[in-house]
Amino acid sequence: MKNLKLLILIIGLTVTSCSNDNGTSQEQEAQNLEKMHAEILSLAVSKQCENPADWTFTPIGSKACGGPTEFIAYSLKLNTTDFLYKVDKYTNSQKEFNNKWGIISTCDVPPSPISIKCVNSKAQLVY
Repeated sequence: MKNLKLLILIIGLTVTSCSNDNGTSQEQEAQNLEKMHAEILSLAVSKQCENPADWTFTPIGSKACGGPTEFIAYSLKLNTTDFLYKVDKYTNSQKEFNNKWGIISTCDVPPSPISIKCVNSKAQLVY
């Protein structure tokens, strides 16, 4: 009987530690974040860089101890309202994920770019 209670306790802890109230696991949420990130990166490189003046950059992501995970360049010829909404949604989702799952990260701050240059029709951040 004692072993049965211990087994039930272990199974209960395992189930609750792997999912949240919505029934999603940490791995599922991480995959959803990766899909969001991939979509944003795909949009960011969807235009060719011919004139750096047509481009800008934005921070994206959220490190566990604060600040962005990186900066990305994007074309001003995109629907910038929609693009920045996706970036903001991803950043906030990553912050919530970090808090919810107790994620830790390095506390270094990525350098902020100072400009953009076009190299082989691709935007490149200049630091």
